Amino acid sequence: MWLYRFGHRNFQHLHQLSKKKIVTRVREIGVPKEVCKECIEDKHTRPTSKKFIPTKATKKLGVVYSNVCGSLQVETPSGNKYIVTFVNDLTRKMWTYSMKRKNEVLFMFERFKKMVE
Repeated sequence: MWLYRFGHRNFQHLHQLSKKKIVTRVREIGVPKEVCKECIEDKHTRPTSKKFIPTKATKKLGVVYSNVCGSLQVETPSGNKYIVTFVNDLTRKMWTYSMKRKNEVLFMFERFKKMVE
């Protein structure tokens, strides 16, 4: 019951709570013979993530990803409600442009392409 109430904490922590009388009315908590399913699942470790993320690009600006965000609830002082981003797959460098209307994406891409070339 105490294990459930304290979110399946480590048994040593629960033992310290009762021993140091940090929490009142907690009896001596011992380690049970069988551990509940939740404790086992919560204490599993996840596999480590890869240190190197493979890319599709073989040269700078070979692959560029784009995303459009908006319509934003609060527009900028200049009246922009949308944001478009361009991300270089190889270097992970990102460029961000703000727009007043969503149909300006092509113009922003042409502007981005001209700038990087």
